[in-house]
Amino acid sequence: MPALDDRRNQRLDLARRWRDSGVKARVFAQEHAVTPWTLYYWRQRLPAPERPRRRRKPPRRMKLAPVHVVGSSAKDGGGGLEIVLASGDRVRVFEEISAETLRRVVQVLRP
Repeated sequence: MPALDDRRNQRLDLARRWRDSGVKARVFAQEHAVTPWTLYYWRQRLPAPERPRRRRKPPRRMKLAPVHVVGSSAKDGGGGLEIVLASGDRVRVFEEISAETLRRVVQVLRP
């Protein structure tokens, strides 16, 4: 099956040239009459030392929001907590709940 070996070697060589070019897959693929997925497929078939290393994304930084502490009054039962999100959504907590449960609720409300 020399024809298949030749085709495989051609595709691996194409993946190497793309890797070394620094050009986006879409542009390189158009220039070489293949699809970007062809490039991705053959890049994964390169021997491990030849594959580009994945860059790890830095962890997302949380944005801090201003906090306003307001005293409780007798009519609201006291001891409650209200969180107003930037979207305007409000979360009121009147009983003790776990930090994990509160984190999940706020996460669901975030846009």
